[in-house]
Amino acid sequence: MNEIMNDGILDKRCRKTRKAIKTSLIKLMSEKDISDITITEIAEEADINRKTFYAHYRDIYDILDEIENDLIEKLFHILNNTEILKSMYNPYPLLKELTSEINKDFEFYKLLVQSKDYNSLLNKIQGVFKDRFLELTKDTIKIDRDILSFMIDFVSSGITSVYKEWFRSERKITLEQLSKSLSILIGSGLNSLIESKI
Repeated sequence: MNEIMNDGILDKRCRKTRKAIKTSLIKLMSEKDISDITITEIAEEADINRKTFYAHYRDIYDILDEIENDLIEKLFHILNNTEILKSMYNPYPLLKELTSEINKDFEFYKLLVQSKDYNSLLNKIQGVFKDRFLELTKDTIKIDRDILSFMIDFVSSGITSVYKEWFRSERKITLEQLSKSLSILIGSGLNSLIESKI
C-alpha cells in the first residue's frame, strides 16, 4: 500500500517538475530566442538543478517536442469529442472547448503566445488541425477539398491571431465573449460557402 502511495507521490512530483520545466522554457522564450536559452537558465527558472533537468529531458528541443505533442493531443481530444459537421454551422461548442482548455492553464498559454518561437510551433499545430479536420469531414462536407483546405487555413489562422491579440490586450472582454463573437462570424461565413456549393 505504501509503495502505491509513494508511486503516486513520485508521479505527482514528476508531473510537477516537468510542468515547471516546460513553463520555465516558455517564459524564457518570451524574452529571447530559443537558440540563446541555456539548460542552466531553465533549471534556475524552474528552481531545480541540471541533474534533475536531465532526469526528465535530453535537451531544450525535447521539451518543445513534449509541449507540441501535449497541445496536439488536447486538440485531437477536442476534435474527437465535437460533432464536426455541426461545428461548420455553429463552431461555438468547439471554441468553448478550446476556451475551457486555455482557462485550465491560463498563465502557460499566455506565456506561450508571447514566446518568440510561438509562430513556428503554432504553424505545426495548425497543420495538424487542418489534416485532422479534413480527415474527419471527408465523407460529410461536399465542398471542393482544395477550397476547404484554404478555408480551414483562413479560419484557424484568424482564430489563433485573435486569441493572440486578446492575450496581449487589456482583456476588457472575456475569452467566452470573444469565442461567441468568433462563432457567429465563422459560422455565417462557412454556412454561406457550403450553401454556395462551390
